[in-house]
Amino acid sequence: MTYFGVLGIFILPPLGILLLLAARQRLTRQEIVVLLAHVTLALIYTTPWDNYLVANGVWWYNPRLVTGFRLGWVPIEEYTFFVLQTLLTGLWYLVLQRGVPERIDVQKILSTRAKNVAVGLIGLLWGASLVLLFSGWQPGTYLALILSWGLVPVLVQLVFGMDILLARGRVVLLTILVPTIYLWLMDALAISSGTWTIDPAQTTGLMVGALPLEEMVFFMMTNVIIAFGMRLMLSGQSQERLRRWMATIRGVKFESRLLFWLATVSIWLAVWIATPMVLWFGGDEFFSQLVSLGVLAQTAATLTAIWLGPGDPAFPGEKQRNSSLSRVILLTVQVFGLAWLVETLGLEFGLPFGNYAYSQALQPQIRGVPAIIPLAWLMMLPTAWAVAELLLQPVKERLRGSYWLAYALLAGAAFTAWDLYLDPQMVARGLWSWQNPVGYFGIPWSNYAGWWLAGTFITLVLRPSKLPRRPLLVIYSLTWVFQAIALGMFWGQPGPALIGLVGMGFFSIAAWKAELKAWRYFSGQLPLSSSAPYPSP
Repeated sequence: MTYFGVLGIFILPPLGILLLLAARQRLTRQEIVVLLAHVTLALIYTTPWDNYLVANGVWWYNPRLVTGFRLGWVPIEEYTFFVLQTLLTGLWYLVLQRGVPERIDVQKILSTRAKNVAVGLIGLLWGASLVLLFSGWQPGTYLALILSWGLVPVLVQLVFGMDILLARGRVVLLTILVPTIYLWLMDALAISSGTWTIDPAQTTGLMVGALPLEEMVFFMMTNVIIAFGMRLMLSGQSQERLRRWMATIRGVKFESRLLFWLATVSIWLAVWIATPMVLWFGGDEFFSQLVSLGVLAQTAATLTAIWLGPGDPAFPGEKQRNSSLSRVILLTVQVFGLAWLVETLGLEFGLPFGNYAYSQALQPQIRGVPAIIPLAWLMMLPTAWAVAELLLQPVKERLRGSYWLAYALLAGAAFTAWDLYLDPQMVARGLWSWQNPVGYFGIPWSNYAGWWLAGTFITLVLRPSKLPRRPLLVIYSLTWVFQAIALGMFWGQPGPALIGLVGMGFFSIAAWKAELKAWRYFSGQLPLSSSAPYPSP
């Protein structure tokens, strides 16, 4: 049976019925927009992952049963399936939820402790999937790839609104189970007919009839993501919670600066997603250009986040905006200049990092230092400041005069944790080299002592304050996750991927734990009698 034949027989008829039911119910404009948004997100989020699996032989298609028209490694039929499955599950939710009352007292459904335990367990499962993936155990490859990819949006959805999901739990559960069981049957028939084949060497071998366990997990995971997303995007409680969250960012106007920051983050993530695909088809000679592009995109995201900051409360409106913009320009000059000075000292005298040299791949260079390197400091050091501020805020009064030293040391450590990923990756690609390549995957331990000292020094000199902690923490955490995936899956460096996952993960998780307590207070998930550990960002 051809791939389009499978879609025509098994997907189009139930989809047509759901479209008729939805037309009779007269979907609102919001429901249509949310449904199409899920289709778009499904294409964006699944495309690089699916291409990676096909490129590495986790599954393949019978060439006689597909049209042969491909985008990347994947036939056009697969992209069609992304769209059709999302429409099928999304429309099923819209049909089910009509007439079901929405509980208003969602805060009473789930205790904070129960939510933390549930999120923690799923977070541990996600971490275990990465460990399994990086371990190199071939039979666990497909399962680890599914869990490490699929649990990321699920964790975000649960952190944001687990109580909101439970408020309409029966609808959400039916939205997941019915399409999942139906797609299991379709998948088993397609595998039996040879339309596509799952590599037995990269699966655990656990089967239910003709259906591998991994395929069952895949369809369950994708429908969970769609069902959770539809519920959260359409819920009035979600919209009110998001509004309160936005209100905690003082001085931000949603229509302008916040949208601009979201745009820069989206561009940065698009570069991340495109990088392995470009290297697959264009070759490794594009790596240095893609690194530079990624640094520029992430630097823009970081600087735009700082532009979101509270600025000076004495200057409301446009004056406050100008003040924030001036601060961004000044901070750019300061961090770039100090980072370039530290790098120049390192190249000339071997202090504080050790003896190293940059190749000619990164251009332009200023006295041997590629201009992109100080920009890389600029893109990550402010995010480390946000981490340090979050972790020390509850004890700031007790630290008193020693606060800035503790702040600088902690920020330097959070900044250095990023280099657990960075240096092994760039040295392996030949962008710089060490005179004495020993220690941590060929990186001298003096390099990490130097990073800590340099990050601490720049922080002490600048003493940053009034940071927009939440946007900067988002950037730090996304870097943590994407670097682990990049090194572990695409660059063949599971050791640095796992150690960096633990290193940056310690700071990310600790900072989010502190931030989420305040976030639940300001978003209304904690009663007003509760006290947040610090004022809103």
